[in-house]
Amino acid sequence: MNKENGVPAEERIRQTVKRYSMLTGAERVVAGFSGGADSMALVHFLWQSGIPLLAAHVNHGLRGNESDADEAFVRQFCKEYKIPLQVKRVDVAAQAAEHGEGLEEAGRRIRYAFFQSICRPGDKIATAHTLSDQTETVLLHLTRGTGTKGLCGIPPVRGNIIRPLIGITRAQVEEYCEHYSLRYVTDKSNFSREYARNRVRLDIIPALKQLNPSFEQAVERMTHLLTEDEACLSQLASQAVAKSRSGDGWQMEPLVGLPRPVLSRALRQIVQQAGLNSLSRERTEAAARLLHSGSGKIDAGGGYYFVLGGGLLRVVLPEKYEIGWCTPLQVPKTLTPTGREVIIRTLTRAEYENMALKFHNLLFHNALDYDTIKNNSILRGRRPGDSFSPQGRGVTKSLKKLMNEEKIQVFRRDGLLLLENNGQILWVESIGVAEQARVQPGTKQIAYISVKECNS
Repeated sequence: MNKENGVPAEERIRQTVKRYSMLTGAERVVAGFSGGADSMALVHFLWQSGIPLLAAHVNHGLRGNESDADEAFVRQFCKEYKIPLQVKRVDVAAQAAEHGEGLEEAGRRIRYAFFQSICRPGDKIATAHTLSDQTETVLLHLTRGTGTKGLCGIPPVRGNIIRPLIGITRAQVEEYCEHYSLRYVTDKSNFSREYARNRVRLDIIPALKQLNPSFEQAVERMTHLLTEDEACLSQLASQAVAKSRSGDGWQMEPLVGLPRPVLSRALRQIVQQAGLNSLSRERTEAAARLLHSGSGKIDAGGGYYFVLGGGLLRVVLPEKYEIGWCTPLQVPKTLTPTGREVIIRTLTRAEYENMALKFHNLLFHNALDYDTIKNNSILRGRRPGDSFSPQGRGVTKSLKKLMNEEKIQVFRRDGLLLLENNGQILWVESIGVAEQARVQPGTKQIAYISVKECNS
């Protein structure tokens, strides 16, 4: 086969790009580039297409010298092909521990945040997900008891994220690389059965391919059909939600008559309009029962409630907190009038430095000099005119402006806790410690603040 004639996989990629209008209107493409076969094929295809390209590599720091070798390989390839490159080096293991995440989840969060951070207006982000990745994802979702949306798998396009390789298998990717004599790196961790996805790839899919050699293509057909079904049901739900909207709620009667698959989607759309990100399956079922009961109140999650009365379903925002409340700080525990428990843990310098190795960001936001709070401190809610000097920033700003900068949702602001001593705000929940209370090299005793919900 002559290189000039291309390979079947290449034509399949072109068809996918055209089918989903992936590159339409793109000023530039930011392509995730690990150096593996999938991302190598992606970057090479985009480079051949002539579209402005920026490669983005994340060194996760999980495999020591091997991670550094992968980075060096990527740098060399981009240098040879004159492709601009951005690299981010991060300790994913430490990030995962800090956020209470698995390594895969933390790595994914970090990668996408990095890709978005280097985008310009009009850019698109290309990731190298293949049909093989799609198959693994669908099977993993299936084992967890997913619904239709989960069986749709990885969307070819989501916002400014595109996946040009989603229609070809990993074997076809390797065929593409061989055709163009493209070298690539192999992550040895992909062969470790420690990870669930690897067990699916190495053990389950080969067994299913014995039943159907075209199993991956069968999954592709299924996800396409289910995506069409999901879009149809979601559209019907959107129409029902719009039709039933009345003032600050939704009329019960149009919703009660909906088929169950449409109703569940309508309820999820309703809570999203109210400000919640999602609605669990259990709460969706409870909301459906509430509708059929005719009246009542149930928990919708996140401090919200479904309230049904007078034929109207409403999603009630968290109740307003009493303005001006305050309570003396007690060490080690203080119960606030808002039903939350503030716990002060005192740390020695040695304990603080040991924790800092694992939980740096948490300590930075919630640890302060104990001497600044040990006498006459109070906990309170925010008040008009509050100002604050966050540590390390060299500025004093209104608390309202800082909350805007931190993108703290409006409905959460009255519920945030403030720690004050002799008229000075020393700590603000979700923002951090004041400059005058920060831990300094000479600080011997440190107070670490944590908050526990007592009425959830």
